Amino acid sequence: MRRFWFLLLILVLLSGCSEAEDLIGLVIQPKEEAGLPSAFIAPTPEATYPPQMATMARILARGEIVVGVRYDLEPLSYITANSELAGLEIDLARELGRRWLGNPDAVRFRQVRSDSAFQHLTNGTVDIVLAGVIHTQEMENQADFSPAYFMDGLAFLTFPETNIQDLAGLQDRHIGVVTWTGSRATIDATAPVSKTFVAYDNFFDVIEALRTREIDVYGDIRHRLERARRLVAGTVVVAQTTWEPMAMAYRQDDPFFANLVTLTFQDMATDGTRDALYARWLPGVSPPSTTLLLGTAPPPTPAETPQQLSTLDVLARIRGRGTLALGYFTDRWPYSANRADGVPTGFEVRLVERIAERWLGSRQAVTFIPVTESDAFTRLAQGEADMLVGNWLHTREAELQVDFSLQIIDDGVSIFSLAGAPVADLTGLGGQPAGVLAGSEGERVLPALAQAAGVGLSTVRYADIPAAITGLQQGEVGAIVGERRALLQIQFTQPGFTMTDRRYTYRPVAIVLPQGDSVYRDLVNLTLAALQADGTYQELYSVWFDDPVPALDVLPGHPAVPLVITPVE
Repeated sequence: MRRFWFLLLILVLLSGCSEAEDLIGLVIQPKEEAGLPSAFIAPTPEATYPPQMATMARILARGEIVVGVRYDLEPLSYITANSELAGLEIDLARELGRRWLGNPDAVRFRQVRSDSAFQHLTNGTVDIVLAGVIHTQEMENQADFSPAYFMDGLAFLTFPETNIQDLAGLQDRHIGVVTWTGSRATIDATAPVSKTFVAYDNFFDVIEALRTREIDVYGDIRHRLERARRLVAGTVVVAQTTWEPMAMAYRQDDPFFANLVTLTFQDMATDGTRDALYARWLPGVSPPSTTLLLGTAPPPTPAETPQQLSTLDVLARIRGRGTLALGYFTDRWPYSANRADGVPTGFEVRLVERIAERWLGSRQAVTFIPVTESDAFTRLAQGEADMLVGNWLHTREAELQVDFSLQIIDDGVSIFSLAGAPVADLTGLGGQPAGVLAGSEGERVLPALAQAAGVGLSTVRYADIPAAITGLQQGEVGAIVGERRALLQIQFTQPGFTMTDRRYTYRPVAIVLPQGDSVYRDLVNLTLAALQADGTYQELYSVWFDDPVPALDVLPGHPAVPLVITPVE
């Protein structure tokens, strides 16, 4: 027996913290875990592939996707009483097998730990990781990530009759916590109300205390609460206060695979697959919101995969040049344009100058490259420009050609009218017709908007912006309904117009980057997050726009790398 405990101690020291605690719980709490089958699966002999071999090329050569999962994350991924793998992540992996290889069983699962998952990616022993990984700023230098499939974070499990709906509802309550999770400190910092903590050594003790009403509420991260909710009938998760995106991880510098993942996740969100998986494993829970890109381009076909990972190194050429080469439009107010004296200006130009200041120590460390719609992507691919600005819309079609930063602007459809006769919404048209540009997003969505507003609305179609502006000025229409980009340019260059703040559609605008350099893209996004954190983004936005400043969709955590580029001497 002493030998057993000695070996157990050694195993604990070699294991990750949470896995070690789980292991101890299994040993000292055999009653609760009775009947849990062994998770051991005999290793399968592995074919070896060159490190630079692209992920989908490796998958096709093998004939299956190798997926790293954990066995202890019910209801995300776990071993059932029948010794089978099950859960949201398992079904998600099988759906990828069905879509990419035509067979949901063309997936092999390999057990990984939280502290070893990324090493498995690097070693090539797994193709993707679906193991409850939180996508943070610190993780950006280890892997690339899918859109979030689950939103973890601090929350509370209770019975509806307690009427706890928010943090204020925790006042004078008995809150159960598991000692090794660190939840108590997080709750203390998050909920400054009078409360009593009751600590338990393991998960099963705290849920039994909740079941028997010894405590009012159980506080922990969401995925553990979802497991508890399945075990304690009638409970509900309430008052989630932090939001930590779980995402699928895969190797960096693999733009084909990144495009495949992004558009596949988009399709699962739009065709109902994602919601069906949630209904099965997380009933009553809403999936994380997914940015639905405009356009109709299908995901790339797996057979089109390149054989090698990208070797693009944008930072090397920035170091060698000592400046950031920015492709910009000279006439796209207020995003990027030339002043009368020829000096580049605009919101996005100023934003990139602040990025250069972070990276290279000077706002002047930018080389400006005028581009057009027709040559911009080519000049980016050839290395003449390191990034493009000027209200570039992130679409499915563009996703297949270039990379994008996180969204910096929403260029949705709004209402444009005369400053002397402003129209705040569709009901304010007072029976006047609305102008639309032929074939535009505004024309497409206007009938549904009018129906939702409960107004009968006639429209006048115009071939182009000048014709629409003339019609507005001559009283043919009471307002123009259209995308903000073209109409804001008129507002900035001609007096007498106004535009509503409200967006009736979602049109994400981002900085365009060369495709295939994950480190560079991550550096751009981390820098944008830092500029929001120190107020620079808000300051610049307020200078150029008069609507409320949007919040960038920033990852939790802090960068693991310095946001600095040292030029070559």
